[in-house]
Amino acid sequence: MEKSISTNRIVVLSSFGMYLDGYQLTVIAFAILLINEYIHLNSFEYGLIIASVIIGAIIGTVIIGYTSDILGRRRIYLSTLIFFILFDIISVFSFNFLELFFSRLFLGIVLGAEYPVANSYIAEVSPVESRGFYMALATVFFSIGSISSAIAAIFLFPCGNYGWRLMLGISIIPAATIEFMRFSLPESQMWEKKIVKTRFFDMFSKLYARNIIIAAIIWFLYDIVAYGLSLTLPTILKLGNFLNNVDNALLTTFFLIIGIASGIYVMKRVDKYGRKSIQITGFALMSALFLLLPYFYFLEGIIILFSLLELFNAFGGATVGIIPAEVTVTQFRGSSYGFSSMMGKIGAVTGVILMSLLIHGNNYFNAYIFLSLIMVAAIILTLMLPETKNIKLK
Repeated sequence: MEKSISTNRIVVLSSFGMYLDGYQLTVIAFAILLINEYIHLNSFEYGLIIASVIIGAIIGTVIIGYTSDILGRRRIYLSTLIFFILFDIISVFSFNFLELFFSRLFLGIVLGAEYPVANSYIAEVSPVESRGFYMALATVFFSIGSISSAIAAIFLFPCGNYGWRLMLGISIIPAATIEFMRFSLPESQMWEKKIVKTRFFDMFSKLYARNIIIAAIIWFLYDIVAYGLSLTLPTILKLGNFLNNVDNALLTTFFLIIGIASGIYVMKRVDKYGRKSIQITGFALMSALFLLLPYFYFLEGIIILFSLLELFNAFGGATVGIIPAEVTVTQFRGSSYGFSSMMGKIGAVTGVILMSLLIHGNNYFNAYIFLSLIMVAAIILTLMLPETKNIKLK
């Protein structure tokens, strides 16, 4: 029982970085609706502000993931949230595009570090029979962070210029609390027992490269879809004159609740059914729904189809973050997971910028065909991976 409680505590405190990431990545989709009224942005700058944290995460995931292989998981944990608080404060007091972009860029570097460190750590401390459950829990924390941002936006939209600053800044409070609690975390025993020196490019050796690269490409493709859609959804609803800002946030909250419920379902089933079957099911159903979406481009149709998309999005959202930690070894788990996460963030930036350009140009039909085809490609690649449930990590 004591070991179980210890594992639960470790996983929750580790997963909280995912909460902050979910909050900051999603809140900007609402805040940008107010920011654009006070810091006037062109279409490209608009997309860059939405994607700024993701761009920073591209840097943070791979560099700091490698650093965690050298210095340990715990040391990195104890530094990331300190810098998160610093850069979040700077973003709150930004008054032009460059200040806001670069403060959130550095914020993204810090949040990007949480991905390889948290998931490597969780994989290494979790019992093999429930490792998928604990790793999927981190994804649920991401969704909880996202819904927290939507709820915050509902109350802060009326505050105008102060509203978007508060949206960005209130996550400082939980970040400071979790930073204090993380001092109780132990180091990963698997990392402590590691005797081979970590060299970054060892993960691309013949023995491991194939699965690591395939998992990374799948994450890249998935994030094009997941972020390209979710972070531009409030803009889609506004440009279509479907809803006002507050109703926009309320509807997004409804979608996110569906995602959390689906994520909890996956969390309870992923160790039973395996990673691949859940991932393929989610990707296939999303692909079909994207093809239907242009024909239901009215409010009721959007509500129904986006509800289903959020439901099945949680399937792949959990598994793309589990498999990269399981197809590698402790020697370079942080590095290889960081590489996969980096590829995902590159996909996210690609998706946000492309979708921003397409929806501002009213090319909705082409956008959704594009997303459907990406899901098909991700299915084909998933079939090439081994099933990783119940394997003992090395």
